[in-house]
This record gives sequence, C-alpha cells and structure tokens, in this order.
Amino acid sequence: MGATTSEGRLVVGVDVGGTKIVAGAVRGTEIVETVERPTDVSSGESVLSGIEDAVREIAARDEPPAAVGIGAPSQIDYPAGRVLSSVNIPVSGVRLRDDISARLSLPVYLDNDANCAALAEAELAEGGSIGHLVMLTLGTGVGGGVVVDGRVFRGASGLGAELGHLVIETEGPECPGNCPNRGCLEALCSGQALARDAGALGATQPDSRLAELARERGGPPTGTDAVTAAREGDPDAVGLFERFGTSLGVGMAGLMNAFEPERLVIGGGLSAVAELYLPRAEEEARRRVLPEIGARVEISVARSGALAGLIGAARLAVTERARALSG
Repeated sequence: MGATTSEGRLVVGVDVGGTKIVAGAVRGTEIVETVERPTDVSSGESVLSGIEDAVREIAARDEPPAAVGIGAPSQIDYPAGRVLSSVNIPVSGVRLRDDISARLSLPVYLDNDANCAALAEAELAEGGSIGHLVMLTLGTGVGGGVVVDGRVFRGASGLGAELGHLVIETEGPECPGNCPNRGCLEALCSGQALARDAGALGATQPDSRLAELARERGGPPTGTDAVTAAREGDPDAVGLFERFGTSLGVGMAGLMNAFEPERLVIGGGLSAVAELYLPRAEEEARRRVLPEIGARVEISVARSGALAGLIGAARLAVTERARALSG
C-alpha cells in the first residue's frame, strides 16, 4: 500500500530529527505505513544513508515512489536544496536534496520541518484544507511556519518565517537559541524559557508547591514541576503560565496582523498543556489584534500531532511535483 498522487504513484514523506528518522507512505493526509530508525549523528554521511535506507524500506513494501519529501530541523536554502545550518544533525552545508535525489534517482523536495508541519495543519483543517495558516511550535525552542494561498511562505531564499525570533519585549531575557535577540518568543515562550522561569520562581518562592515538588524530586525546579503545580492550582505556578500566555498572545497578535491567516494554531510539545496558557494567550491576542482581522482568525491547538512533519513532507512532495509537471 502507498500514497497516491494524481498519477496514482506512491509518495514518501520523511521527518528527520535529532533522535530518529521516520519515513512513511501517505495517502492524502492519511499515513498508511511508516518505518522508524534511530538517527546516526556520527557524520553527515550517516544521516544521508539513514534517510536513503528508510525511503528504500518503504518503497520495497510497495511500488517505486514518484517523489520524496523531506522535513529537516534546519535552516534551508530552499531553491538550492541546501542545509545552511542545523543544530541537531551534522548536515550544515550539505546539498541534501540533490544528494538524496541522486541516491534514489527520484525527485526530492526539502524544507524546514516547521514549514512541513504548517503545511500538514493547513491540509488537516477541520472542514477541509485551508489556504492561509500560521503555526507556532512551542517545544524546547519556538518554531513556526506560514502557509499563504496553499503554499509555504519561505521568504527570498527559504530562510523566512522564523517566527520564534519575533521580538515582543525589547529588554527581555536573552534568546536561548542561535539568535542575537532579547525578548523574542523563544526567549519567553519555549520549554527552555519555562524551565528558566520555574527555576527563578523556586528560588524566590521556596514555600511554593513548585519548589516543594523540586525538593521531593531532588533537583532544581523544572518546567514539568511548573505544569504539575499549576494543574494542582498552585497560585505561583498558575501565575507563571499566565505570564507565559500573555507573552505568547502579544506575539500571536503581531502574526495575525501581519498575515491575516484563517487559522493560527499552536503545536509542539508544549501544546499538550495548552489549557494552562492558551486561554490567556488568546485573550491577550484578541485584545491587541486589529479588530477586523481578529474577527476572521480562528485560534486552536494543532491537530496533526507528532507526525505532522511527515505528513507535511509528503504533501510538499505532492504539491511541488504537481507544479513541476504542470510547467
């Protein structure tokens, strides 16, 4: 079984991460089957071989695929298919698209994994696919993607839509990522930011439930402690997430004003605890957004889950291959 294009041919999507490579055959937006293997990060060659082997394993179960889409956690020069920088996998400077294409003798399309996730969300929207979407992925860092007229917005060379580095507090904390900014979304609304703020709260409020949980565990306060304490109703931890949501809402309002999406979605690992901060974030966003725009934007948690990158990579292959064939 496999995913079909308009030509009835199989398409493979690949999600490359720092710990695992997942490849899958996708029919429309439905994953039919997948293979998963650990990412060997000992060298760039080992990563490329891992991608090749995963695609070949999927293809061996069915027919030869028409195209392959790859999402990678990297800055991508999209027209050149080249990785400019990558934190988790050693492929900086590699022309990954053309290398994999030559190995497989297939058309290959490469994009940033957050862009792929945004494309998946646009395709998976309740009631049918939508053409305009902004996605924020809140995890260890903050990423995101923008879909305009059904296509991923990438900027002039593929490096645009770095939504996590939108500055919302000029004298805020330093960004924990590879960014010269202070007070950007990643500095205020990431997992690293949450851990930092939990540590500060535990230090200044040693009688708080968050600090108590950390002592019981025998370590410094963590983001997980903050989640547990907030869900128990601890006012200090609840306040921490209120501030988190306020900062996120400021950024959301700016993105809504800039792009006027039909939908703004929150994904990434922290979306699993969205009930702790998203109501405050939406309240703040709707207070700040231009009213005529805000009335048209739906805000929600992402629907595509952990396999969003794979689904989006497959859809990237389908849509870009169709455009190539149509001239």
